[in-house]
Amino acid sequence: MKVQIPKRTQPQGTVLLVTLFIAFLFGSFLCYYLGLVQSHKSLITRSQAWNAAMGMAEAGAEEALAQLNPGAPQPFFNLSTNGWGPPVSGLYGPVARSLTGGSYSTVYTTDPYPIIYSTGYVTIGVMSATLARTIRVCTTNVPLFNAGMGAISNINFAGNGVYVDSFNSMNPNLSTNGRYDPTKASTNGDVGSVYGLVNVANGNINGKLLLGPVATDSISSNGQITGGVYYDFNTEFEDVVLPETTWLPVTPTSMVIGTNTFQYVFSGSGGDYVIGALSGSIYVDTNTTVRLLIQKSFNTGNIEVASNGANSGHLTIYMNGPSFSVTGSTWVDGGNAMNLSYYGLPSNTQINFSGNASFTGTIYAPEAFYKLGGGGSGYYNFVGAVFARQIMVNGHYSFHFDENLLTAGPIKGFVARSWSEL
Repeated sequence: MKVQIPKRTQPQGTVLLVTLFIAFLFGSFLCYYLGLVQSHKSLITRSQAWNAAMGMAEAGAEEALAQLNPGAPQPFFNLSTNGWGPPVSGLYGPVARSLTGGSYSTVYTTDPYPIIYSTGYVTIGVMSATLARTIRVCTTNVPLFNAGMGAISNINFAGNGVYVDSFNSMNPNLSTNGRYDPTKASTNGDVGSVYGLVNVANGNINGKLLLGPVATDSISSNGQITGGVYYDFNTEFEDVVLPETTWLPVTPTSMVIGTNTFQYVFSGSGGDYVIGALSGSIYVDTNTTVRLLIQKSFNTGNIEVASNGANSGHLTIYMNGPSFSVTGSTWVDGGNAMNLSYYGLPSNTQINFSGNASFTGTIYAPEAFYKLGGGGSGYYNFVGAVFARQIMVNGHYSFHFDENLLTAGPIKGFVARSWSEL
């Protein structure tokens, strides 16, 4: 018997080849898809890390700006504190920090307007790579007084004929021998409030009224605002920071200078001093720079800073007591607003002027209620600038903002002027 073996037909072989080809094709597509998914995941991970590195760099820039803005006021900066160290090759730092998701390293230059360089780092584990992005931030300083009169809350012109204008002690067209001259007055006597009500009443503001987004104003029929009302006053009123120094005690003496008697007289090179008395008159001689810490409530007599141009004396008062009073016909005269600065620490909650008291200088007391009562018929009542928590004016007072404070006065710190990625 013959057994015949059937021959494999051509169609069966073709089906097998087609099946193998399709399987190979699907396998290739699967490998390609898995590769595409992996590539897409890597791109997303890299994109997230790229964005995160910028966040790290910005965090470094924020720390540098915090170092450059330790609190108001800032007549002196110690840029090497808080771990930054002394400058090396024109740079402070670097300061490096590790945060969740990355790290940064930042430095800033010794320029008068420091330039910040900050690099953020983020490591991508799946790629065994570290991404870095670097930014360059140029700064500029911000004047402590950007208006003649500013308050966190209410300003109330309750008196009759309150008047605000401006001049410039460094511009002979806007002053006479550096002093306010009513014939050369200007119209930049701006008044601002962040949150409160500015009651202009029958007052006259020769300048702009600057209000925060929720602040309001009120004006009577005889009141006037020459520069209009603006809703962009977003000034920060940082608390005063007491300088770290050795405060030397002062023994009161009695000395006649001119026709006036002073209990505290400072001459020579000056220095940093502390007094705890309740009252007294103060005199600062030419070429003398004094920083004075007052520990208790103080009822001042006359305060005079010898004014002689570049040789003028300079007095900076740090008020730690709860109240500071200027009464009667007492005068507080720096000769120029730049020569006398009053800074109220957080414990200073009251500043009182009464009678015909006059003042030439600057007052920055963000926790104080500044009250003025009386005021004579002269134009000299207040020359300079004042920032406080709240201001009330009773009687007749004139305020004359020295515009020189905008460019040469005390600063509150530095802010970013421009930003770029390197």
